[in-house]
Amino acid sequence: MILKRFLANQMVKHKKKRAISLSILETKQSDSEVLDYNDSSYFAGLSRDGFSFVTRQSFRTNRSNENWLKVDIPGFGVWGFENRKMEEGEGFVQGNLKYQCQKPGEEWTISYDGPVFQNGEEREIKINLQWKSMTPIMDFDKEGTSPKQVASQLAKERWSLYFFRKLKEIHTVHYEQGGEITGTIQWREKEFSVKLKGVRDHSFGRRNWNDWERHIWFLGILDDGRFFNVSVIDYRFVKNLKAGFIFSNGKYTTFAQTPSFDELDLEEILPSELSLEVKSELNGEKIVIKTEMQQFFSFDMDGVYHIREAKSEFHYGSVKGIGIAEMGIKKDDITT
Repeated sequence: MILKRFLANQMVKHKKKRAISLSILETKQSDSEVLDYNDSSYFAGLSRDGFSFVTRQSFRTNRSNENWLKVDIPGFGVWGFENRKMEEGEGFVQGNLKYQCQKPGEEWTISYDGPVFQNGEEREIKINLQWKSMTPIMDFDKEGTSPKQVASQLAKERWSLYFFRKLKEIHTVHYEQGGEITGTIQWREKEFSVKLKGVRDHSFGRRNWNDWERHIWFLGILDDGRFFNVSVIDYRFVKNLKAGFIFSNGKYTTFAQTPSFDELDLEEILPSELSLEVKSELNGEKIVIKTEMQQFFSFDMDGVYHIREAKSEFHYGSVKGIGIAEMGIKKDDITT
């Protein structure tokens, strides 16, 4: 085990970091030669008592594209769709669902004009929104992942050619950002002005939902302007890959310690409340993050994996915030 830990540390320490320009990062990527290649782009806009939404577009080489739009409309509940058949356009476009980059790393527009659904009923909605960044892009190839945590977990796994091949496959480009979303949502012939807290991510590389067993992805903006992430994922071939960061005083700090699933000790597969502890320094003070999930948006991934998004209130220590608490589980493990 000592030798494996040394080798794992060397492997993580010397992992090649990709140098990709911001203008390239912010464009749709494809590779028809790579099985299960996926380009996924996601936005969420959140408010405590008004409109909130999540939307995602995924462009895939050997499978049908994915798309999400779910809008929590005050007084009317959640309306939207999942994986409608819509023609792929140039850039991040499927049908009338469009994400357009106006300024890389800083400004985007999000628009949709068309039907949304709830319990078999259909209505029309028109969305015209502008994203503006509040934080720089957080590229996980550079920050957000503790090498010591990753190496420690890799050393616990059974190594084989299959293990290293699969490990290489999941090394995707992935970045996140906090921001603000403003604009209008037209519903039932009325136009509403909105101002929302915004979170986004973009990733590209290989992704196969059959490889996923469970994960959490908590992304929040605190009332004092800080932005944080806590993530943990179990794949079939490697467990408890962890990441997390806090953006504060103009810079990102990678969490030195974040919890594994064993430490979370979940009483329910998909709870509505959760507390966890992180440390920004190994010998530093523990910070308790409490999550109260309020509105749910659920999605089915290729019939094998279930994702539940939740608009959530966070407490980061004593500071409140709002964000997305995403949890996922392979469908074979859902018993309720």
